Amino acid sequence: MSSPDIETRINVSLAVGRYLRAVDRFEAASKEFNESCSALRNQLAEPCRFVTKIDFKHYLVTSDQERNFDVEELELI
Repeated sequence: MSSPDIETRINVSLAVGRYLRAVDRFEAASKEFNESCSALRNQLAEPCRFVTKIDFKHYLVTSDQERNFDVEELELI
């Protein structure tokens, strides 16, 4: 089997580098997501339903007794 040419090796190296950077960003985003879910659950002490405005958009937030929650963007108020 012949060894890959220089262009192929460079392209593979670039692809591996891109993959590894994406893994780092994914892991950071996953950690931030889990931490934000936990923080929201801590604030939702009892079942509730309310509308909030974030970054000029409105969201309906609902939660149950187990502090499971759903955040849904509203088109119209």
